Amino acid sequence: MSRARMLVVVLLGVSVMVLGTAQSGIAQDAQAGEKVYKLQCMKCHGESGAGDGKEAAKLKEKPHNWTEGKGDLKTMDDTKMFEIISKGGPAVGKARTMPAYPKLSEGDVRNVMAYIKMFRK
Repeated sequence: MSRARMLVVVLLGVSVMVLGTAQSGIAQDAQAGEKVYKLQCMKCHGESGAGDGKEAAKLKEKPHNWTEGKGDLKTMDDTKMFEIISKGGPAVGKARTMPAYPKLSEGDVRNVMAYIKMFRK
């Protein structure tokens, strides 16, 4: 491999690592996530994540009470959590009542994730 090609490969690799790091750090802002949570999630999951939101009583499948360690929130990895929020419960084998939020940006989803993780017991 020529020296110029090797330099291009190395620079490309470094660029991918830097961009990957920047993207994963895009949105881990729990404070910003709280705002989105209150607008989109609180109606079912409740203010404190106890699954007691105003709409929860109407649901056949109730949201888990995260404040008591219910559900698999404490062991759920970021990839699974991201998929559940963005694709909805049915798409990933979870509750049929959990809607998808495809209009939330990746940053919004990651911010909500950071906020939700605060409920872990």
